[in-house]
Amino acid sequence: MAYARFSGRLAAGCAVVGMGVLAACAQAGTMYSWETYQPQVYNYLKDDGGDYAEQIASLEENVEDARAAGQALPPGFRAHLGMLYLKLGRADKAIQQLKGEKRAFPESAVFMDFLLRNVPSLVSGAAPEAGGNGAAVPASRRPQAHAGRTEGVRR
Repeated sequence: MAYARFSGRLAAGCAVVGMGVLAACAQAGTMYSWETYQPQVYNYLKDDGGDYAEQIASLEENVEDARAAGQALPPGFRAHLGMLYLKLGRADKAIQQLKGEKRAFPESAVFMDFLLRNVPSLVSGAAPEAGGNGAAVPASRRPQAHAGRTEGVRR
């Protein structure tokens, strides 16, 4: 008799726990608003001559949708949007996005600081120069080429 009562309670308890687990799974959603971010990154990296202004418009629409849904933007979203702005020469908007990425994801601070230091060269299309520690090298400290001079060169 005691066994029947115990097994009945056990079965009821398992049923309640099972329904709780199923309810929790049903409510699980994504942490970030991904929307068209991943395809946009793919197109950017593929560099098939896509329209950067069109990509920016799509990502800005994602920003509005995420705000309306109360979702966060995924890691790298703002940095990617900043890089697109740099492609169009919009350094002001790029800086705003890169700083936003740094605020939202502090672990990206070192890379965002590197990009922020190099915004002028990134806008002009020149490759940023890095020192041994990954920091930008000021022009005054860059090695100068001297035509025809070979002193100090080992052969």
